Amino acid sequence: MFRVSDLAAAARFYRDTLGLPQEIYGEESQWAEFNCGQVTLSLHGGAKLPGEIAGGRIALAVEDIHAAYDELKKKGVSVVSEPRDYGVCWAVEVRDPDGNTVILHRRADGTCGQNTTTEEQDATTLVAMERAALDRWGKGDPSGFLEISAPEVGYFDNTLERRVDGLEALTARYETIRGQIHIDSYELLNPRVQLCGGAAVLTYNFAGHAEGQAHRWNCTEMYRRTPDGWRIIHTHWSLTRPLDKP
Repeated sequence: MFRVSDLAAAARFYRDTLGLPQEIYGEESQWAEFNCGQVTLSLHGGAKLPGEIAGGRIALAVEDIHAAYDELKKKGVSVVSEPRDYGVCWAVEVRDPDGNTVILHRRADGTCGQNTTTEEQDATTLVAMERAALDRWGKGDPSGFLEISAPEVGYFDNTLERRVDGLEALTARYETIRGQIHIDSYELLNPRVQLCGGAAVLTYNFAGHAEGQAHRWNCTEMYRRTPDGWRIIHTHWSLTRPLDKP
């Protein structure tokens, strides 16, 4: 909760300038509430002295810290400093009409809110995502992989002379084989997840079985944590050996 001297002016700042969804507003009660995702920001209006500001701060995640900074400057918002790189995030401080501090930030790994997952949970999630995409791939549907790939994804396999760059190019490549792949069964063998901050490397051996033949591949997936969840930023498939024939 922030104490404010002018509820209407403060509400305009948080609702119209910062773009927070306003859920409650009452002139009589001098109370307003704004949805900040996992947190509710409350404003309590009424006369106050500067000393009543206790120094509390709220940090709001934004998609682009520099764009947010430029936009707020154009709107005449009181900016304490320019965006600064703190290693774990970029951040800038601004003031609301009563001088309360609002921090805008963008984490280096793209996350926001509390990150309470363990490495074991992240590893389980990544392997499950890969299995779900492989299930669809074996039925001729490459969209399972496309839906969990980042816009900047890169792709290699043993048939390519050069890397495929970007989701648009990868989509075009996968569309040429849509509906043409059928796998009777497969095994995802020896999965290993190595986590490093907001990135993870998943490696495994793949054995697919179709029409009496075994297809064996090595796979490396590079994932990045984003606000929308884990996304693939690079894929590399390579044959372990020629096809096994019955």
